[in-house]
Amino acid sequence: MRTYCKEVNITSDEHLDYAYEEFSRGNRTREEFRDFFRITKDNLFEWVRSTVADRNLVLPPITYFWRVEPTNGKKRLIGRASAKQQFLDYVCVTALSDLFEAKVGYHQCASVRGKGQKHARRYIQKWVRDPKETVYAKLDITKYYPSVDRDVLFRMLERDVRNADLVWLIEALVSTHRVGLNIGSYLSQYLANYYLSGAYAYACSLFRVRKGRRGRPDKREKLVDHVLTYMDDWLLVGHDKANLKSAIRKVAKYLKSVLHVCIKPWKVCHLDCEPVDMCGYVFRRTRTTIRAGIFRRARRAIMRARRSRCVTPHIAARIVSYWGYFKVTACRSFRDRHQLGALVAECRRVISASAKNGGFHGQDHQLGAA
Repeated sequence: MRTYCKEVNITSDEHLDYAYEEFSRGNRTREEFRDFFRITKDNLFEWVRSTVADRNLVLPPITYFWRVEPTNGKKRLIGRASAKQQFLDYVCVTALSDLFEAKVGYHQCASVRGKGQKHARRYIQKWVRDPKETVYAKLDITKYYPSVDRDVLFRMLERDVRNADLVWLIEALVSTHRVGLNIGSYLSQYLANYYLSGAYAYACSLFRVRKGRRGRPDKREKLVDHVLTYMDDWLLVGHDKANLKSAIRKVAKYLKSVLHVCIKPWKVCHLDCEPVDMCGYVFRRTRTTIRAGIFRRARRAIMRARRSRCVTPHIAARIVSYWGYFKVTACRSFRDRHQLGALVAECRRVISASAKNGGFHGQDHQLGAA
């Protein structure tokens, strides 16, 4: 069996410097990391080397807080780790790049560079509009991050990664989490995709054999035409309801018996009757729209900006982030009616000026809007 990360030396200056630059990008100006970036690189790298060599990881405990999702009301326990632990997360993720590239499936989206919402939207929209596809099912794993079995995860890493220092550091970092994987950890989101990679490959490989009639040869038929995951949310699309149900039962059995996680109650839906609600979008045969909760929040921010004589960088950033939804969905009349393109251009100027004057993590400047 092929193994990965054999040539990676996580304690080398080259690797640590690369991880440091990746971690610094976007974090250097944050107030909570001010003390971390005062530490010299030499001292920080020496601390990492001694930690790995002595097999002794000493870090401040993770602080936890509850966060209620504004769009659906879900409560999530978020963990905020120390700056040193977050840096070590980057050390591990950059070292595991070969493993993730080989194991994580093509349509396993979220936390993979180039495979975010845009990737998922493009392919789901393509499948929904294909007249050959008639049925689909959405699966959701119950409390996925806390439910991850660490023993199973560690066995997977020890099987696939031939690098003792790297495996030890990952196991030591994950062991600091309260239960399962920590929501909010940079390392956890990559391990979460890796943990489900075997189930994704299994779902894509399911098939049945149709016996040939009148002397014709037997024919292999896939149970599922398309499989896409967005972290722990699964979408299975097919053309045969019985085949799709069979595939879901097999996948659920695999998840429970091998990975020790369970899926919520599910049902098979017809694409002509029920739209696919996933990744913040609602996909129909003829058009793609924004999920209602996201649209309401975006509209509220847009109305607030239009009524105001000045736009804060915080509101400007929200509007620019929502702009991605409006660009690719069927809402041209809303965009034209509210002159959304001009407002987004002004918000970008607000963000640019704020960054030149200290950024979002410094003082909160208010700049004039149109």
